[in-house]
Amino acid sequence: MKDTLQQLVLKVNKKFQDDPKYREKLKDVKKSVNLEFDGKDNYHFYLENAHLSDVEEGKIDADVNVMVSSEVFSKILSKEIDPLTAYLTKQIKIKASLMDKLLISDLLK
Repeated sequence: MKDTLQQLVLKVNKKFQDDPKYREKLKDVKKSVNLEFDGKDNYHFYLENAHLSDVEEGKIDADVNVMVSSEVFSKILSKEIDPLTAYLTKQIKIKASLMDKLLISDLLK
């Protein structure tokens, strides 16, 4: 899963490079994100200055905490499930402020 997450980070960072409006929108955002898969595997990364850090293993006390099964996360990435639909049907749980939840949804697009 770490490799999959790292590929997502690279994709988002490329979007930051290629899309000035997207970069401008998130340039002042500083957040930590923890992802928990299947109730056991944890990974985290940081968003700062319109850039995502490399994915690291382990759980941290993060601004945004996402709990999801590996299967549902794969379906979100392959666009079989929309992130908002997964959230509304409780297939993905996000502990964060409303603004941070919207941020995560935007990063997964």
